[in-house]
Amino acid sequence: MKSTSISEVMIRDHGKIVKLLNDFEKSINLDKKIKMKTFYTFLWEIEKHFFTEEKAIFTSYEPEDKTKGYNMIPELIKEHNEIFNKLKIMKKNIKKGKNFDFNDFKILLTKHKNFEDENVYPLFDQELPELEKKIIVSRINDINMSDNILSNIKVKCSECGKKLGIMDGYHHPKFDRKWVFCKNCYDKINKKT
Repeated sequence: MKSTSISEVMIRDHGKIVKLLNDFEKSINLDKKIKMKTFYTFLWEIEKHFFTEEKAIFTSYEPEDKTKGYNMIPELIKEHNEIFNKLKIMKKNIKKGKNFDFNDFKILLTKHKNFEDENVYPLFDQELPELEKKIIVSRINDINMSDNILSNIKVKCSECGKKLGIMDGYHHPKFDRKWVFCKNCYDKINKKT
């Protein structure tokens, strides 16, 4: 039987977002094309996650403590907007090849995630009736949250053409960042230089 725990479903989604955030962080010093692909993948998952929260969960929540509950939702939406604004700036900077403050963004997102995991989702699970939670979890599952989206990003070794995972390639210091090599080709190049 499927779980009707909002916490369980949304914390699992947070785990996927953290993984994509870490993948994006690893790609920051890679080729611009790879960095943009990992950024757009991360951005898409954040957009789906916030849509899920705002449309499937927040609209169904009628808090027992009206003051606390109705103050919490606008604050969470405000944080969503702040995160989106930082992502817009980040996107512009990536396109222009400029640096951006990734650590500041990561701290903001982590703080937001932890608050939801520890306070928001458990509150929804506690206060919402079972039937309501079942409907919400069904809506969440309707929004396809694919785990294999990074597998669609194609990276090949610049030397032999071998398919590489998004984070599997190596950049040799004597070549431009757009050149990526598998371990064998990287080792051969290293021996020649």
